[in-house]
Amino acid sequence: MQSRIDKHTRLVAWAKITLPIVALAMLSTLFLLSKSVDPIATIPFSESDLADRTQSQQISQPEVFGVTPRGDLISLRAALARQNAEDSALMEAHEVSAKIKLTSGQTVDISAIKALHSSAQNIVTLSGSVFAQTSTGYTFHANELAMSLFDLRADSIGVVTGEGPGFTVAAGQMTLEIPEGESDAHILLKNGVKLVYTPVKEKE
Repeated sequence: MQSRIDKHTRLVAWAKITLPIVALAMLSTLFLLSKSVDPIATIPFSESDLADRTQSQQISQPEVFGVTPRGDLISLRAALARQNAEDSALMEAHEVSAKIKLTSGQTVDISAIKALHSSAQNIVTLSGSVFAQTSTGYTFHANELAMSLFDLRADSIGVVTGEGPGFTVAAGQMTLEIPEGESDAHILLKNGVKLVYTPVKEKE
């Protein structure tokens, strides 16, 4: 069953990439066959832009929605996505935002400049000004974050800083995970944790 789902997911992913390219090629052919229309003036892209988009199989503003085996909802959005130039097994996206809604009702919003997705491992690696915010009032900043979409586990790669109600924290590594049998996410900080606690003043 999982294999069938994986094949269907890959098929949908490639269809999203190839169908716009095929449509663009058909549209260009129609313009070339028409003597009354200038194809260069009609298509709002330069020849170099069209070549780059065709070669990189780029798609604009992709959106992906999914559900984990536990029932958590995941949505991913990006300004653009394309096949990675160095590794054809990876898909890369730019200006990425993600929203995770846990079965408990908690939400986690994540944003980053770039993301690499490995379909074989089902892992998304976010990089560049990674920012995460939870509905429970915690925020974290990291340079890089590896997130497993199967079990919703996220590990920072390198130093992470964060803030919460009445404290700031810095650590060499952060892990966000959902322990088996629980519905809420747990945050584990390790490797040189520095915590500064500031008591919240009560209103008079």
